[in-house]
Amino acid sequence: MNDWLWFFPLAGGLWYWWDTLRTKEAARAAGRRACEQKGLQFLDDTVVRNRLRLKRNSRGQVQIQRRYSFEFTSDGERRYHGSIEVFGGRVGRIDMDAYRVPDNSSEANVVADERPRPDNVTRIH
Repeated sequence: MNDWLWFFPLAGGLWYWWDTLRTKEAARAAGRRACEQKGLQFLDDTVVRNRLRLKRNSRGQVQIQRRYSFEFTSDGERRYHGSIEVFGGRVGRIDMDAYRVPDNSSEANVVADERPRPDNVTRIH
């Protein structure tokens, strides 16, 4: 009987480790997808867990709730923060800081064209 006492904590630890890796990868993929959908750059290709707690789901079962944070940029200059909640192995809420939308107007991206065109050449006789 005492020989089996070490098995249950070891099995529980291995399950928790595997579940943590699985949910971190799900959160990373969700963060990257959210950034791609909004035309943003997902920075550092990673998420960091900053909260872990037990919480009851809608059926009253206790599940693990994890919150991950990540960073993104809209213009390549500033870093903004986001968070992802994973509840019971499923990605739930994704929150992102307000971010600056880069100015992509035609005046901001003027490129000098030195080639002469017929419509901008005046002939002098």
